[in-house]
Amino acid sequence: MGSRKRQLLLCMSLMWALSPASNAQQQCLKNAWAAFNKTDYVAAMKFTEECIEDFGSRASKEQAALEAKREKLPPTGAVENAADRKQIFDRWAVNDVATAFFIKGRSAEYLYKKQKSTKFREIASEAYKSAAKLTYGRCWDPQGWFWSPAEAVGERLPLLK
Repeated sequence: MGSRKRQLLLCMSLMWALSPASNAQQQCLKNAWAAFNKTDYVAAMKFTEECIEDFGSRASKEQAALEAKREKLPPTGAVENAADRKQIFDRWAVNDVATAFFIKGRSAEYLYKKQKSTKFREIASEAYKSAAKLTYGRCWDPQGWFWSPAEAVGERLPLLK
């Protein structure tokens, strides 16, 4: 892994510890971030499942429509152009559901490491695979930049083997 990717992942880890909601637009995701940051991984998973159930279908349709139009993937990092930022934020369903899958996967991964239950390893793996499919999803870091849950889970999947 390159040093830039390592720095990005380190910054994301710090962001999760410092920002409870990560500018989530749906309350279920705000609750998931809050529980995750309190290391209440069972509650975090409960809230992510609520988001996925409520908005997953919309996110999948949005992802499919963007793929069908061959839309350019939204940028990560600092996005200076206001129109580009608005376009990313307007895709709230794919953003929040991709992030929910990421949080669910990380929560299950932590529980797997703690309890050694293969159930949690399987939950983490499935959540990461689902997040990886939502390539148009972006998560806003309150420090002023976007990151991609789909890219972030790529680093997590090999750790579950």
